[in-house]
Amino acid sequence: MSSIEYHYPVIGRKGTGGVFDRLPIETLEKDHPYQFALFILAFAVIQQRPDAPQVVGEPAGTFMEIASIHGRPFIEWAGDRNKNTSTDYSATDKKDTNPVPARFGGYCNHGSVFFPTWHRPYVMLLEQSIGNIADQLAHDIEAKNPHECGVWVKAAKELRFPYWDWAEKDVSENGLPPVLYEDKVEIMAAGGQKQIVDNPLSFFSFVDGVPSDFSDETLRTGQVAYFSKWHRTYRYVASTANPEGSDIDQLQKAFKAGAKDLRSKVAQLFVVNDDEVSALAWDEFSNHTTESKREMDNFNSGSLEGVHDAVHILAGGTGHMSAPDYAGFDPLFFLHHSNVDRLLALWEWCYTEYWMENGYELKGTSYPWTQQLGTYAQVYNAQLLPDGPLQPFRTEQGDYWTSSQARFLHADAFPKYYSYPEFAGIKVNRAAMTSDERALARKKVAAYYGFDPQTTAQQVTASAWTQLPVPDKDHPAVLSDHTVIPQYRTFAVHETEHSAPQLIGTVTVFARPDHSPSGTVIHGIIPIPPALIESIMKSSANSETVATFDQTLAHIKGEFFGKIVDATGSELARADGGTEAPQIPSHQSTSRNVTPIEISLVSTAVAEHGQNKDRPVYICDWQHHEGVFSGGWQATHPAAA
Repeated sequence: MSSIEYHYPVIGRKGTGGVFDRLPIETLEKDHPYQFALFILAFAVIQQRPDAPQVVGEPAGTFMEIASIHGRPFIEWAGDRNKNTSTDYSATDKKDTNPVPARFGGYCNHGSVFFPTWHRPYVMLLEQSIGNIADQLAHDIEAKNPHECGVWVKAAKELRFPYWDWAEKDVSENGLPPVLYEDKVEIMAAGGQKQIVDNPLSFFSFVDGVPSDFSDETLRTGQVAYFSKWHRTYRYVASTANPEGSDIDQLQKAFKAGAKDLRSKVAQLFVVNDDEVSALAWDEFSNHTTESKREMDNFNSGSLEGVHDAVHILAGGTGHMSAPDYAGFDPLFFLHHSNVDRLLALWEWCYTEYWMENGYELKGTSYPWTQQLGTYAQVYNAQLLPDGPLQPFRTEQGDYWTSSQARFLHADAFPKYYSYPEFAGIKVNRAAMTSDERALARKKVAAYYGFDPQTTAQQVTASAWTQLPVPDKDHPAVLSDHTVIPQYRTFAVHETEHSAPQLIGTVTVFARPDHSPSGTVIHGIIPIPPALIESIMKSSANSETVATFDQTLAHIKGEFFGKIVDATGSELARADGGTEAPQIPSHQSTSRNVTPIEISLVSTAVAEHGQNKDRPVYICDWQHHEGVFSGGWQATHPAAA
């Protein structure tokens, strides 16, 4: 409990004269040199880098303070000190530290319907802090360079925090843009000159020392992340207390390998049917831990948090981004979450009627929203409501932000001082006029990120797909005005709990070290490329007989193998797919806390509107085809046994 009372309101870029776009970091660097220069300089200021311009900012707005909100150190944020409010959390209280998993002592909401809305004011806070410093820098530059009057101040007013679209088409070829990892960066200076400065996007240094509650984490393979000793952030780093730097080659390799999987996961977020239950759809979309644990309640469309998790692990390796307690200190965290916020805004625009409400009821059972593991400000299993507080972020009135206020298009209280560039016909700060506009937009978003079954179905070899059953027009899952695309199904691997990297994609667990099978159940999917399905079916075809659907499923499963790896990519276990895979002897199999609960193959038919081909396709006839790795998992590292 604080002995003083003070709050720093999160208002974003209020007072800058309009709504301006958060731009891709590549666009900001290339096409907006004055904004980019101010962004880099201001970011260096709030990071308190020794070479940064000497500008005084708000103490609660330093990068150290803002990054600390997410996880460790488990302390009250300087921008929300309230002597009348107790958080109930204590690092010395056994009720918070003894359970496994222990109560989370950071403010961040993971594994709950608050995941997207909590991070919105969080990114706004950093945007606000950097923007305020940029304003001061711009005025100083113009005061010393009158011939540039109006140039820098205008750039500062228009500056918004950039994003990096890690699901963009070129990531599989180029990985991260250099501005996100190179230690030096070129920026515009006064008088049209260029200068080379330290790059605050590459890492963050703990200028006042590593916080006392940072602790080292040992992975199952024995590699150690020396968080208590590293005086700066790293991405992919040697297991030593004094590493030379991040392994950028490994970082780039990881992103290039995982880019297509990220794209397909983003596409799946925009294929939710129009007639799904609103709150249930929000549950599936918003987070990786659905309130209902019943498999039949899953939409199998994945979640925003789930794809977000994969980016954390791809970016971190053994470094800070892979650990929830420390991820907020990597500057990449906020460019990542700015893109997560962009995807949320696009989804809100496309599914304007879908919202969290107060929970949902399914087959007579009520599912209220909860925060199972608690946070610094929430007790275990705290109930979450749309108008509940998003601590520690306060408004100008002194109240806490709520999810209702953070709803982009539907809350008058939301300070719409930023937007995103138009994408697939969507300008997220402007409401669409009709439901048809929204439907067409979500079809375009899904197609941009790779889900376009109508086009794909025209490209496949029909003879290879003849054994795939589809529901007839009278099937209850098929809408009366839709027609099922014949001889075509989409496939995905559905996984529950623990990571299961595969040749075609991954399901990632972004969790703390004491996460256990008895705790939160994490869901995820791996969409299977249609070209791969076609290749498998062609290879299994018999010239004399047509394979049955069950035989086809067996062939598909038999082509897969799975790995369980840690954050470094080190293998812990592996499994062969298919019903004919040999059973792993018990003395060679993985322990219960390593083995995934279930990895199953699922498929669905796809129906298109009979009259309007611009309408999104309708996903119907979900079928679960049982486990992929029925033979079990073989431990390939002692830590997995």
